[in-house]
Amino acid sequence: MNSMQACLVYRQSGVKAKIHPVRLIAIMYERVLLHLQMAEEGIIEKKPQKRGEHLGKAIAIITELYGSVKEGDDSDAAQFLRGLYSAILLELPKVSKPDDIGILHQTSRYINKLKDLWELTAVKEMQEEMQFSRNETANPPDYAFEKKDGATGTVNVSSGVSFSI
Repeated sequence: MNSMQACLVYRQSGVKAKIHPVRLIAIMYERVLLHLQMAEEGIIEKKPQKRGEHLGKAIAIITELYGSVKEGDDSDAAQFLRGLYSAILLELPKVSKPDDIGILHQTSRYINKLKDLWELTAVKEMQEEMQFSRNETANPPDYAFEKKDGATGTVNVSSGVSFSI
């Protein structure tokens, strides 16, 4: 299966299963980590087919993650993600021998950090949004914030939350 077919399968599976896009990204991070681990096993076991298969799947998922960054979003976060995904996509195809396992480990560390950040922010917001929409009579949550001048305030968040990625 080539990367375009894999991307299409991931998109279709999310639509068919009615998975929230935020949760789908979290799942994709988990799957990348699994495929990176399996590619490493293929290298260690000297099984090039296993390495290639799982490396290809990891690359396909990262390509989809790259494509999930909203077009036209020039925020620092979006630019960072595009740059990181691009760098990973340039490095992963080079992995073919035990000396290259460091590339897999570095990629895994980056993806793990992104996954952790995603779960702390977007998944948490999604869960709060879903909780709010289940209880329509409740008021939306108030979030405290601190202005640059040190003053504090609150902001009422509506259910129309948008994500950069």
